[in-house]
Amino acid sequence: IWLGLGLASASEGADNSSRLCQEAPAWSINGLSPMEGAMGQVTVVALLKATSQLAWQGMVDVHYMIVNEKAPLSRAMFRELERQAPPGIPVFQPEPEDPDVWQVLGGDKDDFLVYDRCGRLAFHIQLPYSFLHFPYVESAIRFTHSKDFCGNCSLYPTTTQEVRSRDACWTTDPTGDHERATHAHHRHGDHGQPHHEGKKQKEGNKH
Repeated sequence: IWLGLGLASASEGADNSSRLCQEAPAWSINGLSPMEGAMGQVTVVALLKATSQLAWQGMVDVHYMIVNEKAPLSRAMFRELERQAPPGIPVFQPEPEDPDVWQVLGGDKDDFLVYDRCGRLAFHIQLPYSFLHFPYVESAIRFTHSKDFCGNCSLYPTTTQEVRSRDACWTTDPTGDHERATHAHHRHGDHGQPHHEGKKQKEGNKH
């Protein structure tokens, strides 16, 4: 059911001339381009601060990364963010001279951006739907992992058996406490499906 809702929302966003199914804009931190080498894998970019609860359920064969905010207070909390991050997930900190990655990606605190195997934006999930006790983030990753929503990506498996095999490869939240993943604040209207691109639109616009 959740995957169906996600597909409907993605279709609406694509018709609304959003960034959906567009390649990720170029961005780098300390001269590194974290998105390089991600082709062939689903990539999840989480825009988080140290004040976020960072435990979440993950999936193997998916490339995760966290990008901290550029603001001075968030920079001061970078080590705490690294400490809270799930094992093996890199945390990137923009330097003062670097572009504001959150702005480049069109995102905000606690957003999850899910890119398909060809590096195109499949889902942009925002608060409150990015609260991890909801199924939206997990559903978006599952869907993007198994389905070529944007089309014409030769890096997706072509047989149902391969898809089922990959979908079975889920790992457990290392803390064993999925509810810790709830975040603290933000805004958004009452909708019944995961949000995608469009956070910067004026209030009143539909997603």
